[in-house]
Amino acid sequence: MGKILIVEDDETIRNGLMIMLTIQGYIVDCAVDGKDAVEKFDDSYNLVVMDVLMPRMSGIDACRKMRDISNVPILFLTAKSSEIDKIQGFDAGADDYIIKPFSNMELIARIKALIRRREIYDQKHMDEKLMNESVECCGVKVYINQNKVEVDGKSVKLTRKEYEILKLLIRYPDKVFTTENIYESVWGDMYTSISGNTIMVHVKNLRSKLSKVCGDIVIATVWGRGYKFER
Repeated sequence: MGKILIVEDDETIRNGLMIMLTIQGYIVDCAVDGKDAVEKFDDSYNLVVMDVLMPRMSGIDACRKMRDISNVPILFLTAKSSEIDKIQGFDAGADDYIIKPFSNMELIARIKALIRRREIYDQKHMDEKLMNESVECCGVKVYINQNKVEVDGKSVKLTRKEYEILKLLIRYPDKVFTTENIYESVWGDMYTSISGNTIMVHVKNLRSKLSKVCGDIVIATVWGRGYKFER
């Protein structure tokens, strides 16, 4: 379900929240004030549920310090309901606000919504990161999860097989791949007597397209052995 840090100086409220959230399936840690929370806090938490008015360090100040190192969702608990108090909390980096006294059902619903929203954000961020993952060598940049290649910043259009051959070779510069290695890796089929000609034609076309942009042939033929991406 997730890991939650409860920050509350009132022992009765703190223990009640801990019991309720543990029953819901969450892993729960507790802090008695803002200073204690900042000392315990790290990115392993999925959510922070924090009171605003506390001794030693307020929830507002603790929130600011947490925001210096993390974007973990923070839900404020407060008896204050004025608009200026809410604005102050949001300015400090809070994600949501719930006014005391509150119902357990409403608190749980808000907690689930904040954690779910963060999971969606994290997944989208990860997908974007994977989509933009690339390998670059000698001015040739191959995007690993897209059929996209750039040479010195200029886009080069390749067929799917040409792209897969280049991606294989550029990941291991100077490593020699036999035609059998290339065919079975890219085509995913058993190598036959005519497969070598297929590879030769695709490599020739790939070289031609790259050389139109960079002028140099970066895919070298190693006679009697195969091909390599040459640095």
